[in-house]
Amino acid sequence: MKTLRVAVVHEETGHAAPPDILDTVRQAEAVLRSMGQLDWTCAQIPVGQDLDAFQDTLRRFGPHLVFNLLESFQGTSTLGAVVPALCRQAGLPFTGADECAMILAGDKSAARRIMAATDIPVPAGVDRVALLRGVFPGPGPYIVKSRFEDASLGLDADAVIDARCAGDLVQAMDLRAPAMGGACVAERYVHGREFNLALLAAPHGSVQALPLAEMVFDPGTPGPAILHYAAKWEEGSPAYAASWRRFALDQGQPMCGEMARIGLRCWEIFGLAGYARVDFRVSSAGQVFVIDVNPNPCIALDSGFVAAAGHAGLTHRDVVYRIAMAALEQAGQPWEGRHG
Repeated sequence: MKTLRVAVVHEETGHAAPPDILDTVRQAEAVLRSMGQLDWTCAQIPVGQDLDAFQDTLRRFGPHLVFNLLESFQGTSTLGAVVPALCRQAGLPFTGADECAMILAGDKSAARRIMAATDIPVPAGVDRVALLRGVFPGPGPYIVKSRFEDASLGLDADAVIDARCAGDLVQAMDLRAPAMGGACVAERYVHGREFNLALLAAPHGSVQALPLAEMVFDPGTPGPAILHYAAKWEEGSPAYAASWRRFALDQGQPMCGEMARIGLRCWEIFGLAGYARVDFRVSSAGQVFVIDVNPNPCIALDSGFVAAAGHAGLTHRDVVYRIAMAALEQAGQPWEGRHG
C-alpha cells in the first residue's frame, strides 16, 4: 500500500521567539509523532523569509498533503495565509482553512460585521476609522484588542476600559496599537462567563462539535475576567495560575446546544475547514455572544482543542488523521490508507 507523504509546515523560529510563536514548533512535534503512529512519511518544513527556498524544499519532498501549522509569517498574523495561497498555486492539498477564510476571520472588525449581518450574536464594536466618522455605540465598558493579530497579543489586565465618549476609545487604541500589531478594535465588554467550542471535520464533509470548555477565572484575582497574554502564555505567572479550563458543564443544557448551533453556523459562513475554535462570552443574563472565530487553532498536546477531543473519546492521532483526511477529501483526493 502506498504511504501518505505529508509536509508539516510551520513558521521558522529562533530560540528567543516569544512563547506563542515557539508553540507552533511544539505543535509540529506532536503532529509528527501522531503521523509516525500512522506510518506516514513526513517532513518538517519551516517557512522562513525565503519563500522560493521553501517552495523548492516542498517540491523536492513531493508531498501528497501539506499539514499547515503556520499561524503568522514575518512576525504578523496578517501574512499567515501565505501557505494556503502557495499550496493552491502549486496544486497541493492543504489542511485547515483556506486563505480567504483566514483573512476574513483574522480581521476582527470584518468578522464582526459579517457575523452581525448573518444574525450571529456579537458584542457591539467599532474600529478607529468608524470612531473618527462619529460612530460610537455608547458609553460603558469596552475591551480594546488587536484587530489583526491573535494569541492575545498586547492584551493585558488594563485592556478593559470605561469609555464615556468616542475620544476615550480613540485614545486607548492609539496608546495600545504599537503592542497590538498597529491596529485595534474595541468591543463591548461582556461581563460573565467565557467558553470555547472546538469544531472538528468528520467523514463525508460533516463537522463535529466537541464538548464545550469553560474558562474559569479565580474570583480573587483583581481586574476583568479575560484570557489576556500572560494568562494564556506566561507559565508560572500569577495570571497563568488564576485561570483554568473545565468541562464540568452538562453538555445537554440548552445553552450548550445554542453555542454548538452558532459555532457550526460560523463554520459555514466563514468557509472553515478541518478544524476551528469559536470563543464565546455569556452575559449574566444568559445571552450568548461570539467574541472570536479561530481557523486552525493550536493542536499541541496540552491545547484546549486536544483536551476537548479527549473528552469526546478522540486521541491526538485521531485529530491529526481527521484533519488530514478532510483536506484530501475536500481536494477530491480521498486516501484509503489505514487509521492506526
